Amino acid sequence: MGSREKLIPLELGNPGDLLLPSQVALIIQCLVLAEPTSTHSDFYSEFDLVAARQLGAKKRPAPHQDMALGKLAHWFSAKHPAGEAGGIVVLPTGGGKTFTAVRFLCKNPLSQGYRILWLAHTHHLLEQAFDSFAPRNDTEQQQSGMEIGNIAEPKNHLSIRVVSGTPGHFPVSSIKGNEDVLIVTLQTLARAWQNREGHPGLRQFLKSAGERLVVVFDEAHHSPAPSYRTLITELRQQHRQMLLLGLTATPTYNDKRKKGWLKKLFPQGIIYEVSAKKLMADGILAKPKFESTPTDIVPNFSQREFQKWVGTYRDLPEDVIESLSANRERNTLIAETYLKNQERFGKTIIFAERWHQCEFLCGYLGKRGVSAGAVYSHVDATLGTVDARNRRGKDENSKVLEDFKAGNLQVLINVKMLTEGTDVPKVSSVFITRQTTSQILAIQMVGRALRGPKFGGTAVAYIVNFTDNWQHHIQFADYRQLEDGAADETVTSSTKRPPLQLISIELVRRLARQMDTGITVSPAPFLSLMPVGWYSTEFDALVTGTDDTETIRDLVLVFDDNEGSFSTCITWLKGQDLSAFAGEEIILGTMRSQIEKWTLKFFGSEPRQIDELHKSLLDIARHMAQSGESPAYFPYEERAHHDLDAVAYQFLQADLSRKAEYDALVAEYQRRDRFWPTLYMS
Repeated sequence: MGSREKLIPLELGNPGDLLLPSQVALIIQCLVLAEPTSTHSDFYSEFDLVAARQLGAKKRPAPHQDMALGKLAHWFSAKHPAGEAGGIVVLPTGGGKTFTAVRFLCKNPLSQGYRILWLAHTHHLLEQAFDSFAPRNDTEQQQSGMEIGNIAEPKNHLSIRVVSGTPGHFPVSSIKGNEDVLIVTLQTLARAWQNREGHPGLRQFLKSAGERLVVVFDEAHHSPAPSYRTLITELRQQHRQMLLLGLTATPTYNDKRKKGWLKKLFPQGIIYEVSAKKLMADGILAKPKFESTPTDIVPNFSQREFQKWVGTYRDLPEDVIESLSANRERNTLIAETYLKNQERFGKTIIFAERWHQCEFLCGYLGKRGVSAGAVYSHVDATLGTVDARNRRGKDENSKVLEDFKAGNLQVLINVKMLTEGTDVPKVSSVFITRQTTSQILAIQMVGRALRGPKFGGTAVAYIVNFTDNWQHHIQFADYRQLEDGAADETVTSSTKRPPLQLISIELVRRLARQMDTGITVSPAPFLSLMPVGWYSTEFDALVTGTDDTETIRDLVLVFDDNEGSFSTCITWLKGQDLSAFAGEEIILGTMRSQIEKWTLKFFGSEPRQIDELHKSLLDIARHMAQSGESPAYFPYEERAHHDLDAVAYQFLQADLSRKAEYDALVAEYQRRDRFWPTLYMS
């Protein structure tokens, strides 16, 4: 049935039933294995569709998915003007965008001989799509069947390949012209498209597809990015009947230019849309409740290491993650957080980072009467002996997973093995043991708990995020907007709230520099340390060393001594050609000479914090190049209420006793309409 499985269980009826020769032949055909055509079989498979149909696709669509499938079938069968077939399906996180798209592709285009080109911007999404066609987990196959079983006769074979620069995936050079489904990162395809002559397999695939080509653009709100819209436009010019299907939870943009490109790329607009709020009200999705648990741990992230890392858009460095995952005090806090709220959290998935962290948490909880199991790959167990490394096998993981599904375990601890493709019902809580910069990874972890009561889940899902005391400004993924049923990556009014974390870190930095020079009291007014506002920037960036792209949202803090310089610079940039800054692969190193010229022109020869200023100017330029608009500016409206000089003067004028002074300071610090606890953590 493919290179990924050995046997297909068949229900033969009652013992002693006689089988016709044709039935025997069918059973034999179902049990015959197709020879693997690649040693990298994890992300390439050839399937016997006769056998897949016998196994069947047992998963039943939810009502909103049925409605979406009906709309998609109508869109597929409709006649569209040449070069104008494109529509978007909008489903919220947990609403089953990938499942819905794969079910549609199998029952419609693939059943009619179409080729599929599935595009996504991260390897996480590629693998999620691959598993949606046919799960790699044998148990999942047995329980839910495979979507490819929906592909109609007479087609009897199907090939699927994942292509990206991620280890374990296939390179572009491996593509064969006769393949059915290619699942590719946007960056990989964009580069290959520019060198089509050098990739005959890709050229043959597109040629053989002809006008029977469906392109799926996962996370379609990325499509207006310059390189992606160019790719889609040129593909459409060569395949005039090409169907473009966009999947997203975020169908709109704040800026008009991106809205315009969405309309050009997807002329039919939104084919189907449903909100998270409606699915929560219908019991299909759980309502997430987010809780943040501070660890008070200061990560060992040196300034030198931070400077090498910042601007790569990678997730945290491996040695920093290793240090956090090995911290006994921190792991004890994670376990105790569950123990103290066991009844409320209920059935819980804990996302850990290392195999030894899984084992510690599992043992700690077990000693205190909690039934817990761990799931991780043997490659995570980098121990000294072969036996030790291989002690965690596939069968053991499957048994633990089955015990959790059956209700024999209360807590399941894993190393990112349950972020996609695995069906885990009845989860009421998710613990995210460390912050991540990857929005997609964060959303996938949250999504494990979003199954509502109508589908064996809970009405409320608790998402517990453990936060450390970082000494650097790091733009971590923010998924709290899901609490109100918003879309995955919608830019909400959160940009209007004071960036307290940024202000706090900047304040600490400045005071530390003053203490290093022997100055313990700021010679300037306290408010000079506080920003007057900030610019909100957003752009797509390539994660260094990968084919993944992330949407980067950063705030550029503006202070009273550079407010005018920023304003003048941005006004001037509006009249310049910024196309050199539009690429997702742009980094500061390649654009430094240009940034330095702008710095000298608008900020003078000796601006303070020059490294941060260079990064801020690069962020602004990338935002403007990709969006065509200036970044929005938000004044810090609470600034005047946080003037420490004014507070001190008030207390001095009152001539308070020491006791009264202390009580007044505590009262000021605890005011609910002030942010002192954020600026000065107790």
